[in-house]
Amino acid sequence: MKVFNVAFTVVHLPIAALALQTPLQVPLSTVKDFVNRVTVTLSFGTVIGSVSSIETFNGIPYADPPVGPLRLRPPQRLSRSLGEFDATGTAASCPRMPLFPDGAPSIPEEFRNAPFLEVEEGKTQEDCLTISVRRTKGTKAEDKLPVLFGLFGFGYVNSDSKKYNEVVDKLLAYGAQAQKPFIYVAVNYRVAGFGFLGGKEILADGASNLGLLDQRMGLEWVAENIESFGGDPEKVTIWGESSGSISVFNQMLLFNGNATFKGKHLFQGAIMNSGSIMSTDRVDGPKAQHIYDNVVERAGCKG
Repeated sequence: MKVFNVAFTVVHLPIAALALQTPLQVPLSTVKDFVNRVTVTLSFGTVIGSVSSIETFNGIPYADPPVGPLRLRPPQRLSRSLGEFDATGTAASCPRMPLFPDGAPSIPEEFRNAPFLEVEEGKTQEDCLTISVRRTKGTKAEDKLPVLFGLFGFGYVNSDSKKYNEVVDKLLAYGAQAQKPFIYVAVNYRVAGFGFLGGKEILADGASNLGLLDQRMGLEWVAENIESFGGDPEKVTIWGESSGSISVFNQMLLFNGNATFKGKHLFQGAIMNSGSIMSTDRVDGPKAQHIYDNVVERAGCKG
């Protein structure tokens, strides 16, 4: 496996408190009459995407909604048929929190307001475990193109799968011009308290690092479905920036380094942009436990 490490200067911030939220059922936008459509047939339904200079399929569920009894639980593989699924809208973000919840007066204002720290506003809901696919216009199922699997970064507390769309679209255009087309896949995974809450109770319950488990299930979805979009499941490179870079490293270590699914490797390459030189705290370490205890107390769950 090839691993590339490109260093950038970033700030990796710790996980903060869980913001409880009632699940919202927010549908993707209705297909407009003037939008060109493209369809891909999968084993669990037909996905309708939109066509412009590229073809996009947004917000395809890859797991059952993590709500109700599945809240704060490991992801469960999608158990329902999607029928004819409208993937032309904008995928909802997972619940997130501000990068600087207290205003961070000790951090210079110029840094707090830096463009790369801006977060796009949009719909947020707990039913958020979705995949989005972007590909060159005219891609066919038999094309067997390389796949770039993106893991967004933002300190594990914010952002979503839309973060790099503008950059990715330029890369797709460059790839097409160079006759080296590829397919981009972005996964939404749980962040902040919904995805990375710590504490000894969380560890004992088997509910730690849920965001990493979401990412892994997204990779398994790619292994099973990306061929229908024209991708090659045996030419997958995972890529991440900031906490996404840390996620790339974690995906190489998860389950004692076993990154296989049904006897085949889930990815063949890895690109790490920035990340962190600092080791992470234990799930049941003092800091994580302090956060957990505060969340339980403020949520009125202390028993």
